[in-house]
Amino acid sequence: MKKNRRIKKYNWFFMLFKRMGVIKYIFIIYILITFLISLFLYWPITHTESFRTLIKNNEVTFSYIDALFIAASAFSDTGLTPISIAYSFNMFGQALIAISVLVGGLGIFTLKVYILQTIFGSKINVFNSALTQIERGSADGGKTKKIIKVSVSTLLISLFIFTIIFTFIFYYSPYGKFSDIEAAKSYDLRTFNPYEFNVQNPKGDFGKSLRYAIFHSICSINNAGFDNIGSKSLMPYYEDYSLQIFTLIAAFIGGVGFPVIYDIYKKLNSYRKTQPRYRVTLFTKLTLITYVFVSIIGLLLTFLFETTSKNQFSFWNQSQYGSTLAKSFAVIFQTQTTRSSGFITTDYYNFTQQTLLVHSILMFIGFSSASTAGGIRSATVAIIFLSVVSMLVGKKQVTAFKRQIGKENLIKAINVFAIGIFLVIIGVLICYSTTNLNANSILPHEKKFDTSHILFVVCSAFGSTGSPMGIIPNFSGYGKVTLIIIMIIGQLGIPQTILIWGRNRKSNEHVRYIYEDVAIG
Repeated sequence: MKKNRRIKKYNWFFMLFKRMGVIKYIFIIYILITFLISLFLYWPITHTESFRTLIKNNEVTFSYIDALFIAASAFSDTGLTPISIAYSFNMFGQALIAISVLVGGLGIFTLKVYILQTIFGSKINVFNSALTQIERGSADGGKTKKIIKVSVSTLLISLFIFTIIFTFIFYYSPYGKFSDIEAAKSYDLRTFNPYEFNVQNPKGDFGKSLRYAIFHSICSINNAGFDNIGSKSLMPYYEDYSLQIFTLIAAFIGGVGFPVIYDIYKKLNSYRKTQPRYRVTLFTKLTLITYVFVSIIGLLLTFLFETTSKNQFSFWNQSQYGSTLAKSFAVIFQTQTTRSSGFITTDYYNFTQQTLLVHSILMFIGFSSASTAGGIRSATVAIIFLSVVSMLVGKKQVTAFKRQIGKENLIKAINVFAIGIFLVIIGVLICYSTTNLNANSILPHEKKFDTSHILFVVCSAFGSTGSPMGIIPNFSGYGKVTLIIIMIIGQLGIPQTILIWGRNRKSNEHVRYIYEDVAIG
């Protein structure tokens, strides 16, 4: 009898959550998990001994807000952090962050369904199916289970392959810049210094190389800009092009989205004689074409602004960045990582303000829906762009690839774009008014930040990119909380976030009013 009562209490508690609706249920679980992770990260057992000593001696400050910030950044697959992951967290803490990134990237409910469906062969109920459709599914609910099985399997296999590749790169790479002397030099802070201390060097150390590879593979596949190499992201491997190329490939696979992965799988599978012809969806076409189009424009503008800069401390004019080839590859890498992953091989402070604006826009756009990326997503930009083209050529319908895009999708895209702009503006205003920018510093070698740097960080949070700027430690508690909210919204998605505060069921419109045009513009 007691056991039955416990089961009834559990079912009542579970049903209470289910009555909230799918979106609210996902949101509450996300928040609870984030708080749980933050408690572990705030616990000294996850910190390195040196970091605990610094905190004890009041040489550094580490508040619960910082732990919550890192937890939200990890679970939302962003990668922004106010402290160094490598120097502050021990292996347990780093493993916790990596697991948070992996679970947040694949989707906790999606991963649950994948395990039950693939490993145990269990049938999925309607509620779990709805959860996965919202979290990582597609508009076609009937395909959700198939999409999850193919996509999660692809990502896990890719994770295993890239772990092997990165292990060999870290173990054998002759390009890693590790030197106690160079790392300790008091350079002008505006000058590029990629060196880390020798203790972080993985060359010839298989255990450290494997640990770096696992962490980097998880963050690359899940598009989170964390690293456990040091405090400078991938700067020590500025000249290791193999590491950077495979990082971009891994980030692309993770950021392209579950529906696109499924489409590509079905298309490749259809070339077999026994399989029927498969037509790639409009979503996949718009996502991939927009990605290429936006990336090329961003790349060309970055080259234009950097090569024409007259500032002696700008990226292109610093001899520390090496040859023209090295600088060109760095521009390509940084432009591509703004789409979702957030790794850096250069100091973003050395880029011109025009480049920061361009890269902020790229991060604001993000990559694909139903993926580890954030932002307003590529499909949103594609639909708005097509609507503008349709208006210019005098068409009344928005079309692409012999398909008509419904007005509901256009209205939704415009709303997502407008709300995204509003969130970024509010975020910039709050962070700017509560952040120490070092603008009044009289020391010429210090970095002085302005609005463009604040905008860059806010867009990085909204796009779940995680490109560090070095300004987050200057943020107040209000600024960090603002970024936490923006990171969660960026990963969950604006449409889903709006529905959290809406009704569980759509209301039927029993009354239709008379249509009347309104002058626009």
